[in-house]
Amino acid sequence: MNPVTRHRLSAESFAVLARGEGTAAITRDLWATEESRRLLLISTLLNEIDARHGGLGPLEPIAAVLAILTEAQRAAPEAVRSLLLDPGVGSSCAYALRRLRGGAHSDAPLFVDLGVVHALGLAAAARAGLPWSARLPLREGDLMVHTFGLARFPKADADATVEASTNDGGFTFHLGRRTLVVPSDDTDSDQLSDEATWWALRRVTAGREPRLSVWVDDLDPLRDLGDPVRPARLDGDEFARWRGLIEDAWALLCRDYPDDADAMADGVASIVPLKHLPGWDTRSASNGEAFGGVMVSEPPDATIMAVSLIHEYQHIKLGALLHLIQLTEPDDGSLYYAPWRDDPRPLSGLIQGIYAFFGIARFWRIRLQKVDGQERDVAAFEYLYALKQTAESVHIGLAATGLTETGRHLLEGLRDQVGEWLAEPVEAAGPQLERLAQITADSHRTGWRLRHFRPRAEEVTTLAGLLERQQPPAAEAVSSAVIDPHPQLRWRQRIPAVARRQAVAAAANRTGGADAVAAGENALLAQDGPAARDAFAGELSRIGPAGTIPITDDEARAWAGLAISLADAGEHAAAAALSLRPDLVRAVYAAPGARHASTPIEVARWLAPVVGK
Repeated sequence: MNPVTRHRLSAESFAVLARGEGTAAITRDLWATEESRRLLLISTLLNEIDARHGGLGPLEPIAAVLAILTEAQRAAPEAVRSLLLDPGVGSSCAYALRRLRGGAHSDAPLFVDLGVVHALGLAAAARAGLPWSARLPLREGDLMVHTFGLARFPKADADATVEASTNDGGFTFHLGRRTLVVPSDDTDSDQLSDEATWWALRRVTAGREPRLSVWVDDLDPLRDLGDPVRPARLDGDEFARWRGLIEDAWALLCRDYPDDADAMADGVASIVPLKHLPGWDTRSASNGEAFGGVMVSEPPDATIMAVSLIHEYQHIKLGALLHLIQLTEPDDGSLYYAPWRDDPRPLSGLIQGIYAFFGIARFWRIRLQKVDGQERDVAAFEYLYALKQTAESVHIGLAATGLTETGRHLLEGLRDQVGEWLAEPVEAAGPQLERLAQITADSHRTGWRLRHFRPRAEEVTTLAGLLERQQPPAAEAVSSAVIDPHPQLRWRQRIPAVARRQAVAAAANRTGGADAVAAGENALLAQDGPAARDAFAGELSRIGPAGTIPITDDEARAWAGLAISLADAGEHAAAAALSLRPDLVRAVYAAPGARHASTPIEVARWLAPVVGK
């Protein structure tokens, strides 16, 4: 009996990853481990479908799928290998397995999701040039054939199936009297009709050495993180914009980030355009079961596209590492502050973010040395902000109790690198940019604590009674905050947006659009601490004590602004109390016994001796 071969990561490769870096050799090693994982995923799905003896509805038995996959792999092993490693295959098969096991819920019949393996058999046969036919399910009239494209029958009945066949690499689809023929060379054009449509999956290739070649996947119903989504076909002008963004971003990376480009060239296989969501700038994501896939909304320029690729490749590397090495103990329910997220995160999610934002900080640090003028000032602000986020989150992560020894080594490697960066002066950043980055970080942290920290009722009652009797606060009455997540994921934040706009305006020697924001933010930007303090305190007086009522966006903004402006006004103890425990200051201010005699500022000053240290 042959021993089981296990994938291993060398100590040298782990050391590179612990510095937040990568190499082409590490990328190849990660692909090898992901190939084993993908084959295990597909075989598990096939076996569990077969064991159920049901769920396939009108589709062929699994034996037929397994037979054509085996034959295709023998005839064209490399072609089939690249198909099986396609990011869309991973996300689709993982979703089908979750659906089979009850972890995903859909109104569609089960066979619609399980039919991904039949479509995979069709694609494998086409790649190997073998003839094969099967009945395949339509999802709302659509059928995805991975690495080829999407067959669409707009007028199909719900839960319809099509007769699909391949011969010499082309496809023929029959639905009743409708027939859609796709020649084998149809790789970059659409066939359109009222009855049926073929949308070819399109590829963008950029650069020469190293070369990036990616699918631009606007078709696959499982291309997003959650439930199936409709295709969102880019028109000619939109696709041209995406092509230009990818080509220009890759040129930037090859020129200024050659080591990153070398590591990423074979590590990014597809880019999924995401739709913009209200309240977000450029958003991006990746899926642990879709190694090599990057999801990103259309960025404003090539620089943001480049930093998005760096960001997501950090996630991709760490996701593959987590398939090899355990970085955290089993989740115990603990939640943590992540400076880039509006919601509390488990330790595993925090580590993912730390690794990604380390890459973002490194991107802007390098860009500082490559640009000048306005671009350099913008890079300085983005670097300072990302560095503050990364440094704070590494400290939080290392203080957590759920790290394994390997996880601690990883974070310690990042901490040491961040420590070196913190010790270096950022010559391009003057005091104004440093302050704007600090305001941005402080505002988010305080707003997060207001939304997700909850003081204990007995703590508030005791402290409010002492305040009403004009006695000093008792240290033993103050306990640690309880994290009680706010039901809304995101909140409207004005101060970070204003600070970033002011940084860009400062770089362009313009005013910051002060008439567009409220008096408190205007005073903060003007570095008039007393005026900002009074403006935010006035807003809170108009809002009135809210007690245990879930905090609104405007109230959170005012409390965060008050904390920052108190520090600007020289009241550092009160500012610290309000920054560390804004939930407690707010609750005591609203308590029935204290509200008639105290303002928010007075409560913060009073609590400072026991909270602000």
